[in-house]
Amino acid sequence: MREIEKIYKSYIEDIEKNPVEEIKEFKKEIKKEMKNKVMQMFQKPVEKEKKEVSDINKGNIYLFFIKHIPVYYMILDQLDTNLYEVLKVSNWVELANHNDFITKINDEWFIVETWNNFYLDKNQIQKSIFIGKLSDKEFNIIKDFKNKKIKQLPKDKRGTFAIRENTYQIKFHQKESEIVRNFKFLVFEEENIIQIAPERLEQQLLAAGEEKTVYKDKDFILFYDIDKNEIELEPNENYINSPAKLKIF
Repeated sequence: MREIEKIYKSYIEDIEKNPVEEIKEFKKEIKKEMKNKVMQMFQKPVEKEKKEVSDINKGNIYLFFIKHIPVYYMILDQLDTNLYEVLKVSNWVELANHNDFITKINDEWFIVETWNNFYLDKNQIQKSIFIGKLSDKEFNIIKDFKNKKIKQLPKDKRGTFAIRENTYQIKFHQKESEIVRNFKFLVFEEENIIQIAPERLEQQLLAAGEEKTVYKDKDFILFYDIDKNEIELEPNENYINSPAKLKIF
């Protein structure tokens, strides 16, 4: 069995194991002094575990649990007085790709998934366990990469480039996104649904260009960049500055 396959299967076994097993076989990556605190989170209400929390700063890394699954995350930005945008963090460094930023916190290796953002409120963060903090230099690299000021993460701070045949690496990233799916739409208090009816797709052929493929609709225009394998959406003026959810089938 290939090494990458073994690692991926260990990852799946880890997140799908029984909560009792999770406590008994607590992940070795978490420092010993934090183990009792986390185990107590399963044994009694979180409110009783509440402690004085330091300021919530950009670059801070925290840990909380979705059922029994440990979820690390990094504070990316504060959107208002109560809402924060965060990036998922993982300690499965071996499954990282070129869009994952590799860092070391308290002698433990982590990856910041620059593509995997979601949203938490202040109360959720204060109930999380503080792990550590990225340096200002590392945080600025991630911010510049997110803002497309730099095209790639530094060679010594990223995973391997995604290979189409490397299905285990791809599956890992799909699973990482699924874990925090319910937190991705917290930012939308109300939503507009934009979708393309199948019959309308059949009626209108895509217009092919040298670099991009374009689909025009009354509500938006889709640009497909073949070389980058990216889709850009340009909504009409009625949707500008409005919250919306794009459903891709």
